[in-house]
Amino acid sequence: MKIALPTAKKTKKKFYNKFIYKVSLNIPGTTGLRWYDFPEFLNICQSQSLITDDRSWKRKILDEMQTHKKVWLDLITYIQQFDKKTYMKRIESNTVDFYTNNKDMYDNLCHNFIEYVKVRFEPPIGKENQILNSQKEIFVNQLPHEKYQYRAYLHPHKIKNKNDRITLAAWLEKQKPKITYTDSINQWLVNTDQNWDRRYIHIDNDQTLLMIKLRAPDLISQVHKYVLIR
Repeated sequence: MKIALPTAKKTKKKFYNKFIYKVSLNIPGTTGLRWYDFPEFLNICQSQSLITDDRSWKRKILDEMQTHKKVWLDLITYIQQFDKKTYMKRIESNTVDFYTNNKDMYDNLCHNFIEYVKVRFEPPIGKENQILNSQKEIFVNQLPHEKYQYRAYLHPHKIKNKNDRITLAAWLEKQKPKITYTDSINQWLVNTDQNWDRRYIHIDNDQTLLMIKLRAPDLISQVHKYVLIR
């Protein structure tokens, strides 16, 4: 039975603010890429005997690598043709994601490894350069709630004084509906001490964005502008 390639999902933003194509391949043994670089991975796949390891969970992965050595040989041999700067890989469980701006690479990964394609993303036809050349822009068919022009990420951990945070939270609450500001965001802003938790609010226009920056210059981190795309 002929395997159908999953329909590409349309992306209107760059992955990692850099890449416009993504394909996820679900191949048994993928976890091995966390431990070995491509040459080491291939050496294990092509070994004549099974690799022994006292840890049963790791031995299972090594067995999967060797059992599926044909697809790994084809995939890694293909990927190694490209400069590492032209793509990025990300591993999660038995899925490896490849990100790139090289459409030929993307197409070949999709079609040559079709039975392993879990999901894929590509920009709308004709919008590739617009998205690729964008800087901190998010392309949408419709503005969030049909009014908000900006997404602003918050850095409350930079505001050390708890009372300052409480006062700021009360002020932000009064800015609704010029901004989106939920109870959960309020609690997080007042109480978090983590610098890795990235949450955001929507802001309606330039004037409101400037007002917040003037009121709390340490609060706003990256700001992304929504751009309508048809």
